[in-house]
Parts: sequence; structure tokens; C-alpha cells
Amino acid sequence: MTVTARPPLSAPIAMTAAGKDTAPARLSLAVVLYLAMILIPIQFNLGTIFMTGVRTVLLVMIVPLTLRLFTGGLGRILLTDVLLLVYGLWNIFTLFLNSPSQAISFGGSYVLEVYGSYLLARAFVRTPEQFHAACRGLFIVLLCSLPFAFYETQTGRAPLNIWVSKLPGIHGFHDFYNAAAGRRLGLERSQVMFAHPIHYGVFCASLFSLAFVGFRDRIGTLRRYLLCGAVCAGVVFSVSSGAILPMFFQAGLIGWAWAMGRVKSRWIILTVLVVLAYVGIDLLSNRTPIVVLLEHVALSPETAYGRVIIFEWGMINVWKHPFFGLGLNDWERPWFKLSPSMDNFWLLVAVRYGIPGFLMLAVAYLAVVWGAMRRDLGPAADVLNYRRAWVFGQIALILALCTVDVWSTALSFVFFLFGMGVWFLQYRPPERREAVPAAPHSDFPRALSGQLSYTRFAGRSGRGPDRIARPQPAAREAPRTR
Repeated sequence: MTVTARPPLSAPIAMTAAGKDTAPARLSLAVVLYLAMILIPIQFNLGTIFMTGVRTVLLVMIVPLTLRLFTGGLGRILLTDVLLLVYGLWNIFTLFLNSPSQAISFGGSYVLEVYGSYLLARAFVRTPEQFHAACRGLFIVLLCSLPFAFYETQTGRAPLNIWVSKLPGIHGFHDFYNAAAGRRLGLERSQVMFAHPIHYGVFCASLFSLAFVGFRDRIGTLRRYLLCGAVCAGVVFSVSSGAILPMFFQAGLIGWAWAMGRVKSRWIILTVLVVLAYVGIDLLSNRTPIVVLLEHVALSPETAYGRVIIFEWGMINVWKHPFFGLGLNDWERPWFKLSPSMDNFWLLVAVRYGIPGFLMLAVAYLAVVWGAMRRDLGPAADVLNYRRAWVFGQIALILALCTVDVWSTALSFVFFLFGMGVWFLQYRPPERREAVPAAPHSDFPRALSGQLSYTRFAGRSGRGPDRIARPQPAAREAPRTR
């Protein structure tokens, strides 16, 4: 008896009996609009609420996507899904305690940019083909931004923000005041479509490993090198150490993987070397290893000293307000540190929302990265390249966010890129997928977990490498009739 099975709707990646992905390779309209709003820095006021183009897309999508997630439409619910939502609610709660006048406006936009951006990528980037399409979309945004970035390095003016501000009822980000910041390496700093040049540099740098490793065997070598050159040009145009650091870190990881390619425990060896280096610096230096790192990654001594002050005094504020944080209130710092900015995203999370908020965000982030690293994705070279490129980029971003802060569109992009990698945790190689009958309603939780359900047809077809042979039950006597 031949059974043509229909895959469960809740399967992580739906497959037909022929083994082909049913999910389209094209990006959804929501993602296309989202990427367009990254490139076009639209801002406007919706009554008393400050909105951006990115926030508008996320505001429309967050409720239906949340319902889809928690009703099983996106596969099994992950720890990160729950933690990011609880983290957003915790932020609003702590803001009500510390900064009640801005709890709804600031807290709501923060939830959109963190949880909403993650959820958008989580929902619409679920197959290797969709991941490739999303990467192509990001590179299109990068290539379109480069002429404006080059112009800004020569003139110190951000034309995209200036042009958008001429539209009625619309304005762009404030033009970064290059004259006050001073030229670096003979160039003005380019912000292009972001609020700060550091954000543009981080955006460009985060795409380096996707171009060099992710597109390997998918596009020609020359085109791949040209994309890497475009990434490097964008980083140079931003003239930011916060962008140069993650790019070189990704290059270092790529070099290590190439040099130690035949060593099975190469990443364990690298981890041990990093730990030994940290301990060695801590023993031999009169400064902490983090302070030493901050001093050596900055392009100017003033920037390095400022980041050291931020870290030391930021930790003082964390321990003074460990549970609920400070909210949006001013943080305690030395009298000569006039600027309230804190160039450390992870530290700022702990200062504003307390240690519980930091732990929720850190665990949510590391759960996906660690899970993707350990997942068995099969022998497909393109999937393995995507995973390696994404993990390299995320590790570099974690390090970069120790030296910069991100907000608005840049914050949204960071969590969209993070959400693009969730599909690694639910991906099953085609050769390991089997067509299974639709799970009954009572077995819905089992379908969410991605496990195959036993049916009355098990053991009869004699097909499939994962079939479990069972002893046939003894023949029963026919029931007697009256």
C-alpha cells in the first residue's frame, strides 16, 4: 500500500514528498519594504509618537507575526522567542518605574526595533534560498549607499537625509556635524542613511563574512571579491574604529578556519587560546583585559580614554541599581565627562534595565548563536557556508557592540540580522526528511517539536532509513458473535 503523505503545517521547513522546499526563494513584500526603509531614512510624527519608516513596517507586522509564532505557524517555539518578548515587556515595566513619561513611546519603539525586527526575519527567512535572497537584499542596500557615502567623505554632508527632509511632513536623521568631530584619515565621516557614522560602519562591516564565506560557490569569485571590496569601502567611509574592529575580527576567524581546516577541534583550540590570552593580560597588566582591548581598538587616544571611563563608571551604575536599572535617567559619571552617551550597547542595557534585562537579552542572543554552531546541517556546502558566515558575523557584532551603542534603524538592523539565523536551529537536510501524514490535532505539540509521529502505517511500507522495526503482534482470535 502506497501512502502519499502531506507534511504538517507546523513543520519547521515544509517539504513535499519529492523533497523540494515549498517555501519560495523570493523575499516577502514586508522584508522588501523593510530593506527599502533602511535605505531611505524617513522619519515623521504620528500624533505625539515619533515614527521611522522601519518602525512603520514593524508596527504593521508585529501583531500578526506574534500570533503566527505562538500558534505554531513558525515551527516550534524557541527559548529566544519567549525571552525577547519578555525582555521587551520588562523594559517597559522598568521604564514605568524610572521614566514613566517615556515608558510607552520609548519602550514601545524599543520593542518594535528589537523584538519586531527579530520576528520579521524569523518569519520570512526560513530556508537557505530565503537566506540567500535576504543577503542579496542587504548587499543591494549597501551598493546603493556607497555613492552617497563617498560624496559625504568629501563634503561632510549627508545628501539622503537632506533630500528626505525636503518632503512635506517628513524629515531625515540629523546631519552628523563633521566639522565638530574633525576629519579622520583625511576624510569626513559618512552616516549616509543612519543616525551616526558608527552605525553605517557597523552595517557595512557586519556583511563582510556573508560576502566572503556565505556567497562562496553561489557567485563567481571575482564578484565575491568585489562585494568584499564594497564592504571595506563602506567601513573606510565611516572612519570608525567600531566598524573596523568587527571586520578584522571576521577576517581573523576566516583565516583561522582556512589555516586549521583539517583540525577537528580547531574552535576548541581557539577558545582555549583566547582564554589563556585573557588570563595572561590580566596577570601581566595593571589594567583589566577589557580596558586594554578598548585602548587598542580606538582610532584616537581620546576615544580610547572615553571608552575606558564609560566602562568603569558604567559598572558603578550597574552595581548601584542592579535590579531595575536607571531607565532613561542620567547616569553617574565624573564631572569632566560631559556627554551622556555610553558607547557600549551591552553595558547600556544593564544600566538602563538592570541585570535581569541584560541576562534575558544575552541568553536569548547566545542561545541562537550557540544552537546554530552545534546544529548538524548535513553535507550541503551552501548551507554550511551560510551558517559559518552568519556565526562569524554575529560573534564580531557581539564584540563590536562592546564598543558602540546602536539605536533607531541601526538597532533594528542588528536584530533583523540576528533573526536571519534562527532557521539554522530548525533546518533538516533534505536527505533526512520524510513525508509524514498530517498530525492530528491532539498531537499538535509533538508536531511543533519537529518529531515524527507514529501512525498505523509504521512498519508496513518497509521504506525509509529511519524506520523502526517492530515485532508484529500475535494474531488475535476473531471476536465471537451472539
